Amino acid sequence: MSVAPNERAPIAWAWPAVFGLLTLVVFGGAAAGLKWQWDRWTRPTAASVADCRLAQQLIDEAQAAPSGPADAARWEKGIRQTRYERLADAGISTEVGRYVSWQVVRATGQGERPSAHQFQVMTGNAAGHCDRSGVDLHIPPIAFP
Repeated sequence: MSVAPNERAPIAWAWPAVFGLLTLVVFGGAAAGLKWQWDRWTRPTAASVADCRLAQQLIDEAQAAPSGPADAARWEKGIRQTRYERLADAGISTEVGRYVSWQVVRATGQGERPSAHQFQVMTGNAAGHCDRSGVDLHIPPIAFP
């Protein structure tokens, strides 16, 4: 007595494998799409060339922060007014404002110093705002006494 070979046995694993592969492709594509959208949503805004050049000028000006508390407050207020009036991108304005305030802390000795991590995050964000403008921001480190 001879039995005919079962030709369906090799195919029994094929459908689950195809379904598993299709599932991996769909979920992989969805994950890649979500990652792309998250990166796009969380990256720094794109500042204009004019904003980045002005930001660099304000950062350079911040190197000479006055050491007297009253003078420093007036000086910082003037820079804040310039930022609000002339910088269109709020993101780069915020980062310049942080840098200026930390320079005032350095010059006057009053206020809270940033941690190394806070400074690194600020410089990364500021540079990120100007990445697509073609302007490379040079943000000098702040040497606290």
